[in-house]
Amino acid sequence: MKISKWAKVLMISTMALLMVGLSVSCGGGGDKKTAKSPDEYAGQVCDALSKYVADLETLMNSDMQGDDPSQLKDAVSQMGPMFTSMSADMKKIDPPSDIADWHNSAVAAFAQAGDLMGQMEKVLDKPLDEAMAEITDLSTQLNDNGAFDALSSPPTEYEDAFQNNAKCQELGIFD
Repeated sequence: MKISKWAKVLMISTMALLMVGLSVSCGGGGDKKTAKSPDEYAGQVCDALSKYVADLETLMNSDMQGDDPSQLKDAVSQMGPMFTSMSADMKKIDPPSDIADWHNSAVAAFAQAGDLMGQMEKVLDKPLDEAMAEITDLSTQLNDNGAFDALSSPPTEYEDAFQNNAKCQELGIFD
């Protein structure tokens, strides 16, 4: 097996995370921000999300494309803390009650993604065959654990808000 398959496995799992995550909340700021409407909530989410999108795209387009395992490890080591930070930022938003369960699922899902990226980072120190098997298992666990299932379908008014909010449209990820 070539090392480039590592990049493919990591890229697929990370893109799946990113695409699901782009429609979830990622609050920001210092104190808890209370969102009173779907549009306000979407704006807070996209405002905070903007600080991660460029870095994740850069990692996906550069460090994960090479055949150098140290580059892959570096990319994964940067992604783990980003997902952990997304989870922490999401905790800073006080969502409207009709999306609170969904929001809390997002907090947990991003925390788990950060943990799994940390595990992948450690796996990249192992011999190729062993590492590939473990990365595949971790990727499957990440995608099949059900943590992101609830996030794929937020209440309709929130899905619409993400599509129509000006801050979200600036990110260009909801086209």
